[in-house]
Amino acid sequence: MKVQPLRRMYSGREAEPTGFKRYSFVDKEIKIILYYYSVSEKNIPYKCPCEERSDEPLSCITEEYVLKKMYDVVIVGAGPSGAAAARGLTTEGLKVLVVEKKKLPRYKICSGIIFPKSQALTERLFGKIPQSAYVTPNFLKGVRLWSDTEHFTDWPFNKDGAGAPNVWRSEYDQWLIKNSGAEIRDCCDIKAFKAVGDYLEVECRNGHDEPIVIQCKYLISAEGSRSFIRAQIDPEFEKAIRWFIAYQSYYEGDSLLDPCFYHGFLDPHYGEVYAWFSVKDGLQILGTAVRKGSRLYPYLNKYVEILKNNYGLKLGKLRRKASCLGNDMCPAGRFYLGKGNILLVGEAAGFLNAFGEGISCALSSGLFASEAINKSMKTGGDALTLYHELTKVEQRLTKLSWRLGSKIAGRDLMPL
Repeated sequence: MKVQPLRRMYSGREAEPTGFKRYSFVDKEIKIILYYYSVSEKNIPYKCPCEERSDEPLSCITEEYVLKKMYDVVIVGAGPSGAAAARGLTTEGLKVLVVEKKKLPRYKICSGIIFPKSQALTERLFGKIPQSAYVTPNFLKGVRLWSDTEHFTDWPFNKDGAGAPNVWRSEYDQWLIKNSGAEIRDCCDIKAFKAVGDYLEVECRNGHDEPIVIQCKYLISAEGSRSFIRAQIDPEFEKAIRWFIAYQSYYEGDSLLDPCFYHGFLDPHYGEVYAWFSVKDGLQILGTAVRKGSRLYPYLNKYVEILKNNYGLKLGKLRRKASCLGNDMCPAGRFYLGKGNILLVGEAAGFLNAFGEGISCALSSGLFASEAINKSMKTGGDALTLYHELTKVEQRLTKLSWRLGSKIAGRDLMPL
């Protein structure tokens, strides 16, 4: 059935729009109702349930949202680990779908520092990072760790002093996933999955809560620390996980802290994990992390006070504040790589380095998962077994980073 270009989808919560014609498309488990504007071809304002009102063309639901029923691999999550896995799979000719529950490009709490390992993997898989992803300052010299308000140790990113790229994660991640070669669907949330014969059947919901059922040979969770897939395949493992809350705010303002360094404050009075400070495009970015259940604001208030009193921090308008959950899988070395034809990558698998650096191991683990699946598809071997072998060194490096971090801080960095 030929459908004209989609301009809007009727949600059922408002009167059916005038000037729109209605079509129903039914294909077994998939039912999608499409509308197209019959008066003119101009874009009109819409409201999508997964985002604020906008006048931009609707991206999360399109005519092509009637997906193929079968893919070689479905990846849940459009961050660096999902993008790296997709890139490694599509280059071998596999049909890959990436589903992302948020609207792309999506915000992510992160330092936005592309460490040397991350930069090498990025350039190997995707090419040079576009200038549009960079912020001012374009490059950071290193990490400056403060043991108290007067003493610090610098950890340069490289010997030649060139520094590491400083980016907005939303722009960097969007560039990665757009160049992964995969089919991408945002505002699409996984709700269930099950084995059906030799395949996996995955049910997702789009931005209008309509079901989309997809079949695939392999499923990859690149969902981050809070993985729906991990919780479903091993509830007992999930119950044993301990959690922390990271909070970050962005202010207009100024300070005396060197903007060419990422600053970490190790005094436990400012955060049970640690507190941090950086500058991006003139915004003063500060954050801290505490165990889930602890009171955040006593730590945050003390931290802001010392920044003002000792480093001349002047805060203007609050531009953004956000929080996220992390867990103790990484420092405890409790990696969870998957089950059967389901693989986990990045933070979903437990890959996160000390002080929260996760891009490098996200890219590595995503690439290893793709290598394992590619080899399994060619030889008939077990992808999960291959993935375990490929990630052994990465697991050791992750655990080593936390031991080194604790040694530098003089305390447990994850006292959960």
